[in-house]
Amino acid sequence: MNSGTTVNRWQEGRVDRAKEHFELRYGSVKDCAWDEWLPAALIGLPFDGVVNVQFLVDPSDPLKEDVVSEVKREIQFYLFELKKPDPWLYAKYHCGTSSNVYSQVHWSFFGSAS
Repeated sequence: MNSGTTVNRWQEGRVDRAKEHFELRYGSVKDCAWDEWLPAALIGLPFDGVVNVQFLVDPSDPLKEDVVSEVKREIQFYLFELKKPDPWLYAKYHCGTSSNVYSQVHWSFFGSAS
């Protein structure tokens, strides 16, 4: 991605795992490792300022309500509230931070499959 990628909003939609994307998992570093955390959502590459978010848990499941709420809060915070000039690039940086490790929502970046 070029520096200065604009992200104006997000919407629920399919994410192509063959292209750049984030996977958000939910869990505690105190209790288990990355491969045991619950895969919660995918965030697709921005297109015309919009990113698709594909939930991997059922947002209408009352047992997953906290997971979905926390994932939405994180998306809002890192892609919008921080007001970074390139939120996609900042989210990639966030993947390697200690705050990502100790959060309940963990961001992982996956590059293009090609």
